[in-house]
Amino acid sequence: MDVHYTWIGPPPTDRNRDITAPKALATRCAGQSVTIYFWCLDAHVATYERDFAAHKNVTVRGMQAFLTKAGTRAYRWYYWYQESDDWAVAAMTDILDWGLALATPPSYRAFVKDAWSLFLMYTWGGYVLDAGVGPQGGGTFALPEPQAFMAPSLTRDDALMIRRFQLSRLTGWQAEGDVTFNESRADEVCEAMNYGAADDGEGEMCPQLEVWMLGSPRYSKGAWAALKQYCVVWKEMQQNNTLVSTTAPQVFRYLIAGSVYNGLTRTQKGGVQAPHGALWYCTDNKNGTVDVPDLKLRKTYHGSSAQ
Repeated sequence: MDVHYTWIGPPPTDRNRDITAPKALATRCAGQSVTIYFWCLDAHVATYERDFAAHKNVTVRGMQAFLTKAGTRAYRWYYWYQESDDWAVAAMTDILDWGLALATPPSYRAFVKDAWSLFLMYTWGGYVLDAGVGPQGGGTFALPEPQAFMAPSLTRDDALMIRRFQLSRLTGWQAEGDVTFNESRADEVCEAMNYGAADDGEGEMCPQLEVWMLGSPRYSKGAWAALKQYCVVWKEMQQNNTLVSTTAPQVFRYLIAGSVYNGLTRTQKGGVQAPHGALWYCTDNKNGTVDVPDLKLRKTYHGSSAQ
């Protein structure tokens, strides 16, 4: 089974932000059939390989090099068998190139990482963890294989209203499935695409979702629904020159939450279900940490770089 961490940028001065939790997980998973992938920019691969040299179950990979190789015919023949893989690689390459462009604020790389997480969940599977997520507590530690697309929640009770609707006026989207956004923010996301007001749709209640950890089997319908929604909205924003603006950071936050919700509610047969069975219910310790008791994991907040 695979576990993925990602750091887009140079190593920070405070190494608790990027490698402390992955190293702790590597130590706890030693001897298990778990491979930890630490994804970074190509320019920093050598640095992180030195950082993880003592952990044989950690493989450091360069994001740009991987996407370049994944676009070759030989790689596709050997590893992949679906046209959606080619679509995902092309979309993710565009997003990463934009995130690294001089005109894009470095803080926006947090939103690139969101897209990368969804990309890994669909094309690779396993777990994606923020750099601040690591093991906690003693005793036996073993991460189970994800059986569905899953995410954490800070509440058991429903706390958010989500609107499910079709992007009926978006060229090329017809019959492509539903999109889901926070009810109070759906218009903002659609306006960022120059789409106008969101379509009417159905309202659904759900618990408070978090996106600092995801799990999925490879090629799950849920991961595909989440990735497709995120990338299609991003592409529309790119075409309408709204990717960088005073409102864009909030739009991206609503976009990732809505995209993850779409994935959580998608069944393997393509139907729609309530999300509650696809959530890890968490305990907020009120001290900057959150525990995931079912998995013996802890999220430590170091502050987001997204502005």
